[in-house]
Amino acid sequence: GSDRIADLVEAGIDCVLRVGAAGAPHLAARSLGELRLVTCASPGLVAEHGMPSNPHELSRLPAIHYGPLPSGGQDEWELGSAGQRHHVPMRGRIAVNNTESYVACCIAGLGVIQAPAYDVQAEINSGKLVELLPDHPPAPLSLQVLYPGQHRQSRRLRVFIDWLAEVMAPYAQA
Repeated sequence: GSDRIADLVEAGIDCVLRVGAAGAPHLAARSLGELRLVTCASPGLVAEHGMPSNPHELSRLPAIHYGPLPSGGQDEWELGSAGQRHHVPMRGRIAVNNTESYVACCIAGLGVIQAPAYDVQAEINSGKLVELLPDHPPAPLSLQVLYPGQHRQSRRLRVFIDWLAEVMAPYAQA
């Protein structure tokens, strides 16, 4: 995905699905709700390091970073419970820049990840991954469709966005 939404629209793209970021001032937006995130690890990693029973124990387990490894600065997990946010140091030596590698490294037992539930639900259901700290979920990510205001009345676009909302509904909380 690109963060250069204006370029996409100028290129004639009808709409953009945006996860976890605010809209763009020159575009109309429709919220599709929020994506539930889960913290997970492989059963082997949990067997080796133990199942964390509270957010602070998560720092005992190796982490997989999404995006570049932090230079100097410390990355952290963010978890929550009953309106309380916990910031827990991450320790990890692996960084990946795409979802497939992120999930594959986790399945291989290389570390803990936090990902949208839809990216890992099949792996959790099959036992390849285990959800950690389900009572302390990460903050959800907003899910929006952005589109040029002049397309607001386009029936085709409205039908597409309604379809997209339906597809994402099982993974999004209103």
